[in-house]
Amino acid sequence: MDTLMLPPRAATVGLAVDVAAFAMHEGELQVLLVKRGTRPHQQVWALPGGFVQEGEELHEAALRELRDETTLTLEPRHLEQFYTFGAPNRDPRGRVVSVAHLAVLPHGHAHLREERSINGARWFPAHQPPLLAFDHAEILERAIKRLQTRLEYQGLALEFLPDTFTLPELQEVHEAILSRKLDKRNFRKRLLSQGLLAASGERRSGVGRPAQLYRRARTTRRRVSAEP
Repeated sequence: MDTLMLPPRAATVGLAVDVAAFAMHEGELQVLLVKRGTRPHQQVWALPGGFVQEGEELHEAALRELRDETTLTLEPRHLEQFYTFGAPNRDPRGRVVSVAHLAVLPHGHAHLREERSINGARWFPAHQPPLLAFDHAEILERAIKRLQTRLEYQGLALEFLPDTFTLPELQEVHEAILSRKLDKRNFRKRLLSQGLLAASGERRSGVGRPAQLYRRARTTRRRVSAEP
């Protein structure tokens, strides 16, 4: 039996993953970035990412890069592939195709891991990032647009919140991701009509009248890993 081989004109391509990992902190949408420790783009901020290893699934590579480059011990509450970036000249080392992933994380601190490839990790305002390596500014821009279109679809906005939350807290997530204010009455009416929320039966005490707490309705499920 003949050995199956790629056609002679098939391009030699490196396969990579990049992860746009988001979290909410003090009412602001933030993205996790790492500072590159090697060429190309040494000392420039970038999305966590790297090359896929032999026999490794794409989502496994994305999770590994998040852990290895940031020391995060928290698992993403949502992870999905959202776009493939394959421009011939996107990486000066050669033809590299990157499968971009979007992740939602509970907010935490990304500490420096003593590795040669990176110098540190930090949260940055997602809508106002620093200069980014490679085409990561384009990846981040597309990731934010993807996040905006999926805010209510399958309850993705809920992944930024604890198990119980108030409607003002949920509206704050929407406004931070959309980067604009929303009408309070219309927002509540629309959200409550979608069947994504259920009253928890509890209230949160604070200044003024105790606020009703809500939770995710049982008919909606978290997506730990998903195809585009």
